[in-house]
Amino acid sequence: MARGTTGRILSCAFLVLIMIAADAMAQTAQTPQQAHPKAAQNRAAIESNPGCQRIVEECQKLGFIVGQWKKDNGLWKDCFDPVVKGGSPTRDGKPIQVPVSPSDVQSCRGAAASHHR
Repeated sequence: MARGTTGRILSCAFLVLIMIAADAMAQTAQTPQQAHPKAAQNRAAIESNPGCQRIVEECQKLGFIVGQWKKDNGLWKDCFDPVVKGGSPTRDGKPIQVPVSPSDVQSCRGAAASHHR
């Protein structure tokens, strides 16, 4: 075989191996709920509370999105958790106001505390 043909065959074989490895990694990757089943249960219990639901809705109205915590736009880390745990939700490193009632925050804190017992 000519040198050019051998090089092409090796390049194609390498590309196929990379594609197979990427597919295998994608199939075995865990979702956040699979990686932390207890965290998923906590979220489910919290989300069933009407006060917590209203906080989540307000965060979503402000544009916070599940999984975008690396961009300072995560629904849970950047908005919900600071509101409920007592802090300041942020966007682009700056505090942002979330229009929720103190009674919703108290109700949600109670649901979170009772679930952690």
